Amino acid sequence: MTAADLPAWFFRVFAFLWGAVWGSFATVVVHRWPRQSVVRPGSHCPNCLKPVRPYDNVPILAWLWLRGRCRDCKTPISPRYALIEAMYAVTALALIELLYRAQSEQALPVFLALFFVRFAFAWGLLTASFIDLKKLLLPDFITLGGVVLGVAANLLLPGIGWRQSLLGVALGAGIPYAFYFVWDRFLKREGMGLGDVKLLAMVGALLGPQAVVFAMFMGSMQGIAATLLARATGWKLAPDIDPADLDDDGGESISEKIVGLFSRLTGWKPAPEAPEDEPTEDDTTAAEGPEPLLRTMIPFGPFLALGAIEYLLGGDRLMQAYLSLLRGP
Repeated sequence: MTAADLPAWFFRVFAFLWGAVWGSFATVVVHRWPRQSVVRPGSHCPNCLKPVRPYDNVPILAWLWLRGRCRDCKTPISPRYALIEAMYAVTALALIELLYRAQSEQALPVFLALFFVRFAFAWGLLTASFIDLKKLLLPDFITLGGVVLGVAANLLLPGIGWRQSLLGVALGAGIPYAFYFVWDRFLKREGMGLGDVKLLAMVGALLGPQAVVFAMFMGSMQGIAATLLARATGWKLAPDIDPADLDDDGGESISEKIVGLFSRLTGWKPAPEAPEDEPTEDDTTAAEGPEPLLRTMIPFGPFLALGAIEYLLGGDRLMQAYLSLLRGP
């Protein structure tokens, strides 16, 4: 049985509902990570702490029939929750539509596996973006987990193949790490963070080297445009970080463990961080006047993720058309 044996509307309805449910879960992850469990306690009103009833937890629709207020204490509920759920639902719908048009001849289990992998990838990119916009952090469980998922998917399912996947990981991690190294070692300030390095490795793992180049180019262009708009309007791209989200909790992240292992094996020592109470060059610059454009802090992850999603939704065809133009007739 192939996917073409079932009507297209079945997949569209399924994908929309699937995306909405996981969009609802994404709002919990964004709100609670990294200080709280994302599964316990269950959904509850942050004002009155009353549990959300199962019938009031229906994605998108619940906000409408509750008229944007808690059923118990009538505290307003931000419409962004319903909008985010709708965004994930529409993303899933777009993915299944493109997949159905291109690969409906695939056996149904393979077709569904391809959809689940692509949606998991898009879910990770969107969720990591919202976390980065809120906390200037990109979670390892999404980025490094996405690398593993991408390589495994290309090993087991139709796609770019595991060799292109590994090449994508190398390119996705190598190019941004070179920028990170130059900024950190020679300019003595933070530029592209290690979270962006892992995010692009995730992009390369599933979509290959061309997607890395596309995501970096489109992400940079869209990031520059957003930065110029922010400077012209006074809109803040970088969030006000809650110190509790950045304090050391006594444990090491996966990336810190890898750096520590590399340090022990090679004898290389990472540069020590400057004490918080000493003025830095950035502090001096801020005191003297407006921050230069190249020193403006922005969460770059969302723009890289946007470029990757654009590639997933059709950028690959744009890339192929561009390369064909370069080759000539």
